[in-house]
Amino acid sequence: MSENVRHVEDGIALLSLHEVTPAFEDDVVKMLDLLEEMGVGSLTLLVTPFYGLKRVNTFEKSPTFAEYLLSLGHELSLHGYTHVSITGSADEFTGLSPAKVNSRMMFAINMFENAFGKRPVGTVPPRWTAPADLCRISARLNLRYTTIGNDIHLHPSGRTVTTAQLIVSRGKRILDLSKAVMEMELGGALQVALHPVDHRHKHVIDLLNDMTDRLNYRFMGYWEYLRSLV
Repeated sequence: MSENVRHVEDGIALLSLHEVTPAFEDDVVKMLDLLEEMGVGSLTLLVTPFYGLKRVNTFEKSPTFAEYLLSLGHELSLHGYTHVSITGSADEFTGLSPAKVNSRMMFAINMFENAFGKRPVGTVPPRWTAPADLCRISARLNLRYTTIGNDIHLHPSGRTVTTAQLIVSRGKRILDLSKAVMEMELGGALQVALHPVDHRHKHVIDLLNDMTDRLNYRFMGYWEYLRSLV
């Protein structure tokens, strides 16, 4: 392994709530209330500024929601610009040229800053999938980190930290853990992405409780963990 690559510590689960957008405002509030009741004190909120290319889903139309999110004190980072690719799929950056990736990121950051009055800390693309150009572009745009798959790239140091496995909820009644079960039992470092509607799904809540109560995982937002490495 390169000297610039290291593993996230065992027993750490980097926790995020993705698709934070006015389209899911009520569900976001309910999910965050539930996490607070469970004692989760740190997570990353992944904001999609122009969700589904619909103006009604912008924070310009929901300033009170933006104020609420700011009041929580959690890390606010980017989760794409629209969450929609040129083909209509959810992996927004797949197939885009570097120029198109740069354009979407600049639009996203501009809308984010207008909504929250500050720059996003980092970026985690939809489906955790993007061309490698996203790292270079994010660094140039002064973001602190870029996550692609299990690799988390720290800017501007060029260092990378990795997790053992991803658990990404898509807000459905079935959560596929087949690739993650062994790592969970071994205590390997994970990324856990929640969807706003997961407050409705008992299996997701049971998973989070099992991770803390039986497996002794500690949930942390991305930047809370990463800033100790910078």
